Amino acid sequence: VLLVILYIVYGSYRYCQYEYNKMKLKIFNIIYNPLNTPQLIRQDVNKLQKIPKRLAAILEMKSASHVGGGSQGLMNDGSEIVCWTVSAGIKHLMLYDYDGVLKKSVHEFRKEIHNKLSKYFGPSNVPKYAVRIPHLNKVYFNDDDATPKENHKVAIEISLLSNRDGRETIVDLTRTMADLCASKELKLNDITMKLVDKELVHLVGPEPDLLLYFGPSLDLQGFPPWHIRLTEFHWEEDNHHVIYSVFIRGLQQYSSCKINVGK
Repeated sequence: VLLVILYIVYGSYRYCQYEYNKMKLKIFNIIYNPLNTPQLIRQDVNKLQKIPKRLAAILEMKSASHVGGGSQGLMNDGSEIVCWTVSAGIKHLMLYDYDGVLKKSVHEFRKEIHNKLSKYFGPSNVPKYAVRIPHLNKVYFNDDDATPKENHKVAIEISLLSNRDGRETIVDLTRTMADLCASKELKLNDITMKLVDKELVHLVGPEPDLLLYFGPSLDLQGFPPWHIRLTEFHWEEDNHHVIYSVFIRGLQQYSSCKINVGK
């Protein structure tokens, strides 16, 4: 009887909490509505004391049976975040999906980004962008193929990550260093934290300042653990959608946070 009473009480509390969070998100969506307008996003960002130099977002592919699901839904969510990030003046964005769907569909994703940027900025003013796949060492520009160019100026650089860039990359790096030591091409004393950090940055990219998760509770889903030592996290409880209010509230949280780096 006691367990049943506790279950009913907790169930009632959780239901009220869920409804409150959903109502809060609806209000935020009304307050923060960019209407595909970069100027409105810029106005929101200009009120902040600081913004992250590097932003990361974890995306989740929903079932194809759901509205906005499947790979097309994932690319739509990713391209929407690209537009918000460009409008906010942030030049580096990491998009992480566990299975690497965006990597596998990089050409389709580039088209989706271009189409979405056209809606925000107009067909004749699409900002230049670069899409990187770090572990393949490939860079795709919006106006040509995977041809890296020196001093190629872009408004935003988008890195596509998956679980392959997490623990597997660390294991591969460890194996490579062990082989180099065995062949005496690398001395054991030369392997330092600084060297490992340098190689991981080269293989995956720099650590993001802010990580956004568009889910009901924080789930890193295998995001590269080495790259979130000083990263600020933001998500909204009971949220299941990629919405602008989560994006801008994450920037607001980062703007007011204080990061202490130990010696």
